[in-house]
Amino acid sequence: MTDDYGERALRYGLASKEEIKDVLASDSRTVFVDVRSPPEILESSLKTRPYISAWCTMNDSSRLTELAPQLLPDKKIPIVVFCAIGGRSAGAQRALEALGYEKVLNGGGLKDLDYVV
Repeated sequence: MTDDYGERALRYGLASKEEIKDVLASDSRTVFVDVRSPPEILESSLKTRPYISAWCTMNDSSRLTELAPQLLPDKKIPIVVFCAIGGRSAGAQRALEALGYEKVLNGGGLKDLDYVV
């Protein structure tokens, strides 16, 4: 299997792994948001960090937009959104930024977060 991270980073605006590591090191309150579907989450999930779930599609982040005020009340806390490859999380990132969240990073896919401990 080839690593297509570089290609997806360009296509979806993924944050670099170094940038995410820096955010995690500088703010322990960083929140992970999984925007995959419930069946995807049942199949595999982020095991190394707590996360919240708000299912999005490539073209619809309305559920996240609706839930964000309750799930993410502090707009200054860093957020790392992720999905399967980075496309849905790109939409989720745009939706959260439009709501005024100050530090939202597209973490790409769950497979890309293997370095998160």
